[in-house]
Amino acid sequence: MRAEKIASALLAGIGAFLLIYGAISSNQTQINLGFAGLFLGFVVFTFKSKDYVKREALDNLILPYIETLRRMVRDLGLEGNALYIPPYENMPEGGNFIPLHEDFDLDLGRMDEETVFLTNVANERQMGLLIRPTGVDLVKKFEEYSESSLDGSGPSTVESVASSVLRAFDLAKGVHIEENEKEFRIIVKPTNMEICRASIESCNQTACPVCSSVLLALAKGTGEVLESENFTITEYGIEIKAKKLGGVREWM
Repeated sequence: MRAEKIASALLAGIGAFLLIYGAISSNQTQINLGFAGLFLGFVVFTFKSKDYVKREALDNLILPYIETLRRMVRDLGLEGNALYIPPYENMPEGGNFIPLHEDFDLDLGRMDEETVFLTNVANERQMGLLIRPTGVDLVKKFEEYSESSLDGSGPSTVESVASSVLRAFDLAKGVHIEENEKEFRIIVKPTNMEICRASIESCNQTACPVCSSVLLALAKGTGEVLESENFTITEYGIEIKAKKLGGVREWM
C-alpha cells in the first residue's frame, strides 16, 4: 500500500497548492484543478492494492468451503488423516479419503466417483468419507503447463511443475519435496499465510487447494497412496509430512 499512499499524498498536495494559489489569484481554472487533485488523492488512497484484493478474494472463496468440509468431518466423527489416492480405473482423477478411524483399512475396489460415504464395506475400519480433492483442478493446470501427464513422473518433476504453476498464479512462492524410504517431506510457501494460520490444525484432514494439489500431484507422480500425517507452520512455510502407503494394487 506504500505506493498508493505516496501517490495519494502527492495528488492531494498538488491539489491543495493549486486550490490555495487559485483562490489567492482568483483563478477559477486553478481552483477547479485543485479540487480535482484533492478528489483524485482521496480516490487513490481508498484503492486496495492488487495483492490485497487477491488475498481478500482467496479468503472469501476458500475459507467457507474449507470450513464446510471441516464441519462435515467433525459431525461425522472422522478420526483418520486424509489419504491422497492416485488415479486408477474407479477414480480417473484420483481421490481424497478420510477414514473413520486412525487405525484404518483401505478397500479401493469399493470406491468410485459416485461414492461419498463409504459404509458398504467388510468392517468398520474401512468406513470413511470420499471426496473430490480440493486441488484436483490445479493438478490439471500442472499438466497443462508440463504438456504431459504427471503419471509416474516422479517427485522432482512434481516439485518443478507445482512450483512454476503456483508461482504463476501467485498462490505460492515455491514447493520443495524431499523423499526418504517411508515418507515425503514437503515444504509449500503460500503467498497467503492467513488461510494457513486459520486452519492449520485441521489441514491433515481438509487441506486447502494449494497443499491438496501438491499432495495429489505427488500421489499421481509416484503412484503411491499418501497419508497426510502432519502440517506445521515453520520459518520456511508449511511443512507437510506425507507417509507412503504403497501403490493402488496393494489396496485392491
